[in-house]
Amino acid sequence: MPVQLGKPTSYGFTLPVIRHGLTRARYPRLPAAGRLLDFGCGNGANTILFAPDFAAVVGVDVEAERVAEARASAASRGASNVEYSVYDGERLPFPDSSFDCVVSFEVIEHTRDDRAALAEIARVLKPGGLFCGSVPNKYYLMETHGFNLPLADRIPYSRVPLMNLLPHWFYERYGNANIYTRRQFSAMLTEAGFSKLETSYIAPPFDKVNDPTLQKLLRGAYSRLPDFMGVSIFFAAEAPV
Repeated sequence: MPVQLGKPTSYGFTLPVIRHGLTRARYPRLPAAGRLLDFGCGNGANTILFAPDFAAVVGVDVEAERVAEARASAASRGASNVEYSVYDGERLPFPDSSFDCVVSFEVIEHTRDDRAALAEIARVLKPGGLFCGSVPNKYYLMETHGFNLPLADRIPYSRVPLMNLLPHWFYERYGNANIYTRRQFSAMLTEAGFSKLETSYIAPPFDKVNDPTLQKLLRGAYSRLPDFMGVSIFFAAEAPV
């Protein structure tokens, strides 16, 4: 699948705060002071939230422009324990067992080989280290990444309802990113050697809706739908021991 790179979230949005809170609830598994890696950090909007929680925070991304944005933002906030690096998208530039925790939010689906990415994350985590993140949920009402189809420049395929329910072969041929069911991604984590797996769904916060009243209405309406129709699958797991 010729996946496309994703667009990073924005500073101040609700979704990064939700992700941070879900991850932070798993901190009792970790040592008091440790090192965290944000795999696919983008502009650092997720990464920076973890700065108060760890002795050292590292973000990596394949886009140099995004890394430069993240560095500038960390400097403006005085986050001296946060650093960012560009990497080649294949092998992470760290020795084995370098981190106590790895996070990755809506990134795995954009990698050239998602199983290889999970193996690399397992490699740089310390034995029993914590891996938390999120991936797009196949049962969300909208497909958020779109497709490489005719008229793609005219039709916003990422906003056509229920296109995410199309079969896997269609994604393999036309999708701009991978998409997962809870069972499928759980199996991939297990295959990569992770254990003590927890998964749940994240409801869409509609961060991009600028009208506060409409945003509140949409959040309320979506809260009445079944959990499995959330925008993302959140996961937490432990690295191989």
